[in-house]
Amino acid sequence: MWSSPLFSGTTIASILTFLSLASTQSIPGATFFSGNGATGAGAYELVDDYEPSLFFTKFNFYSSYDPTYGHVQYVNESIAVRNGFVAAGSTANISVDTTNQWPNGGSGRPAVRIISDNTYTHGLFILDLVHMPWGCGTWPAYWLLGPNWPYNGEIDIIEGVSTGTLNTVSLHTSAGCTIAGSGQTATLEGADCFGGDNDNQGCGSTLNSTNTPNNYGDQLNSIGGGVYATEWTSDYIKTWFFPRGAIPSSITNGAPDVSTFGTPAVNAQGGCTIDNHFANMSIIINTDFCGTWAGNDYETQYPNCPQTTNASSWDSCVDFVGMNPAYFVDAYWEINSIKVYQMPPGAQPSSSYTTSLSSVTPAASAGSSSGIVGMGATTTGLSSAPTTYIAASITKGAPRLAAP
Repeated sequence: MWSSPLFSGTTIASILTFLSLASTQSIPGATFFSGNGATGAGAYELVDDYEPSLFFTKFNFYSSYDPTYGHVQYVNESIAVRNGFVAAGSTANISVDTTNQWPNGGSGRPAVRIISDNTYTHGLFILDLVHMPWGCGTWPAYWLLGPNWPYNGEIDIIEGVSTGTLNTVSLHTSAGCTIAGSGQTATLEGADCFGGDNDNQGCGSTLNSTNTPNNYGDQLNSIGGGVYATEWTSDYIKTWFFPRGAIPSSITNGAPDVSTFGTPAVNAQGGCTIDNHFANMSIIINTDFCGTWAGNDYETQYPNCPQTTNASSWDSCVDFVGMNPAYFVDAYWEINSIKVYQMPPGAQPSSSYTTSLSSVTPAASAGSSSGIVGMGATTTGLSSAPTTYIAASITKGAPRLAAP
């Protein structure tokens, strides 16, 4: 995930050390889907569908500490369900604790970070969302992550902080991957995707309000959301945003045709052999608070947010997040669906190539696929069963959530 330029290299180094010591773990019953990476190899076919009624059965709940040092405590599935932080009906909803105070110096505000059981190499990932978290101190993200970070990559599709109005799409991986930033409507912020340089900013681009209006936060919510589509091939990783009311008919009809999508918001290609840097990725959705980006930028970039007199930017953020639970009623995800499409293995690029869904098959079972490790994931977050809630993580005198 994106880190603030103000975040120290020493702390980044500690995160990288932690990640290098973590190990991968398979998810029992999960599937690794490997699609054709050749651009234009065939029509995209649906291989995985995160529709609301099955949404949370396809994710595991990460419940260890936040390596970006946010004022957050990620809860397991039992705690999340019992406290209403996750719910599924006509849409899938992911929220945070809006009842209790969690003061500076203690445990952070309870929230959810979910990681897909299934993993993917290549594909077209289509997120249809109605609402996303927004507000002072928030740091929401929808992203893809491979095992053994940063070597198998990270693709941040939706990410921003506090009351920002523009989305940042960024890539992070091992050394030797750069992008040109051409052929896109977003503004390139950094070309080097190496996660060990520039305080882990990676190669990021910021969408703008002229070419892609209402692409993030309160403005996105005000129009009923929209669709983020990310195409990952052996040649590039492209991302489009379509606001509600302007979603291509091929997407709504379930037969997405990227040739009709127009110029992407982000076109990540250039000096990067994609297949050497991005593989076997899980889908992650989380809501963080403060931490290395939202905390460091809270005072300087978002002076409209409440500030604590004579306190650091970080402490001002934590003070506000910790003591104002009712403010975060808007810090929720509401998702219509996530659909993953792939081109069939073995197909060759051809304008006339067609295929059926039956020809697009999983590449391997969970027995040989790895779970994710990266940006704070540990093996405790990769179990197929809910992890045990550790009451000791809540400081003495702090409010307690409803237990399983």
